[in-house]
Amino acid sequence: MRIAICDDEKVFLRDLEDKIYRIIPRLDCTVEPFSRAEDLLSSKTRYDLIFLDIEMDGMDGMTCARTIRQTDLETPIIFLTSHTEMALEGYEVNAFRFLKKPVEDVKLAQTLNDIRLMAANKRGVIIRSEGEDIVVVPSKVLYIESDNNNVRIVTTGETIVTRMKLTDCVDALNKVSDSIRRVHRCTAVNMSHITRIKDKDACLDNGSAVAVSRSYLAGFKKDLRDYIIRTAR
Repeated sequence: MRIAICDDEKVFLRDLEDKIYRIIPRLDCTVEPFSRAEDLLSSKTRYDLIFLDIEMDGMDGMTCARTIRQTDLETPIIFLTSHTEMALEGYEVNAFRFLKKPVEDVKLAQTLNDIRLMAANKRGVIIRSEGEDIVVVPSKVLYIESDNNNVRIVTTGETIVTRMKLTDCVDALNKVSDSIRRVHRCTAVNMSHITRIKDKDACLDNGSAVAVSRSYLAGFKKDLRDYIIRTAR
């Protein structure tokens, strides 16, 4: 992962860089510090994540973010600020999050973990179906149903049938997403698509509902609460 930090306070810049390396090993991460927004914009490197101080001498962070968004709509931008009232303006540039300075270790670790989960959710898992290898992106999976050794993976765009155990299918998808949970002996659901729990049904954002069995209900509700807190939904 390539991370850029842009902040005109050099002590804070070094401190945040050290904190990131304590969370993500140097073998898995490269942090590049910048003390001026202009220097960040002139870099030819493609970053996986950008930390931007809002208030800087010269070009401020919000102006820098607007410039970045002219050519890059996807790279997550995390604003560093002492003024949380700037959060509303951050929606204009699709800010991933605001972190209040000084940055707390726990909130930084959670933010970096959320970034890695988001990146993982865009990766695919190869599922063998009717003689073909199909790439299944976990974030598009709505729910999974099993019938003996046959599994139906219902996604936002198609239904994929494969011959495997439900447990093996869930494990394969969760290696890159960790959002699929069993709700029945024969059913699993993607927590990222749940809008509400009504009685014993998990209601999904496509209008469908998946029944949650009594033996799974309490554990599933806890997993869902933890997931919502973890992903800041």
